[in-house]
Amino acid sequence: MTEPEIHTWWPGLTAEAKHALDILGGETIPDIVRDEVEILTGVRMPREEQLTIRDLEFIRTQGEVVD
Repeated sequence: MTEPEIHTWWPGLTAEAKHALDILGGETIPDIVRDEVEILTGVRMPREEQLTIRDLEFIRTQGEVVD
């Protein structure tokens, strides 16, 4: 699971950041998301951070359509 945990920052992400994660395809989390997570939580994700299968499942359960 990512640190900080996804449920603490996913709801606060902008549509642009959510879209960046949507097109991620297993690569490292983009800077736009890392920047927003830091603003929302005060914690900077490591540059090599990737979404886990559990993170992807969490996103899917949110039922939000990414713009």
